Amino acid sequence: MSFIKDIYKQLKKDQTVLSLVDLTSINPNYTGPKLNSAIKYLVKNKELIRLSKGLYALNQNYRREEFGNKFRIPSYISLYTVLSESGVVFQPYSSIYLVSQRSEIKTIRDEKYIYRKIRDDILLNPIGIHDIDGVFKASKERAICDKIYLDNDEYFDNLREIDWEKINLINQEVYNGNRKISQWISKNIK
Repeated sequence: MSFIKDIYKQLKKDQTVLSLVDLTSINPNYTGPKLNSAIKYLVKNKELIRLSKGLYALNQNYRREEFGNKFRIPSYISLYTVLSESGVVFQPYSSIYLVSQRSEIKTIRDEKYIYRKIRDDILLNPIGIHDIDGVFKASKERAICDKIYLDNDEYFDNLREIDWEKINLINQEVYNGNRKISQWISKNIK
C-alpha cells in the first residue's frame, strides 16, 4: 500500500492540514529519510501541498483556521475573527486573528494570520475555548475578554447575545479578576 493511500485511510474526520507529527504517526514504516523522501515525492507529484515548513494539505480546500492553529502551537482563534463571526462586531475581517505565545503577522498563501501574544497562564487555560473539529476557538465571551485584556476598553456593536455570567466567570478564572475587564463589564452589563 502506498503512503498517500495510508494518509487518506488514517485521516481524521474534518482534518485538512497535516503536520510532520501527523504524517509520522500514519505509517511506522516511514520514518527519517524514508518519510522525507515520501513527502518530497508526494509534493513533487502534487498529491500533497506544502503549506509551510512541516505543514501539508491534500488539496487547496484546507481549512485556514486549522492551518493557523497548527502553524503556531499553542494558539487559538479569537479577537476579531470570533467577534465578527458571532455578530459582536459588524465589520468583516478577512485576516485570521489568533492568540499565541508571541506576536507576529504572517501572510501564507495569500491569507493573513495575525497572532497576538498573551501570557502563558492565560493562553493555556481552557475555559471558554472550544475544540471544533480540530480547531481551537474562543467563545465570544472569551474573545471579548482577550480583546479588552490586550487593547484596553473597547466598543462592541452588539452585546445582546452575551452571557454575562460566562464573561464574569472567564474574567475570574482565566484573568484573575482583571481590573480593565471588570470595569468594562460593570459599564456594559444590562
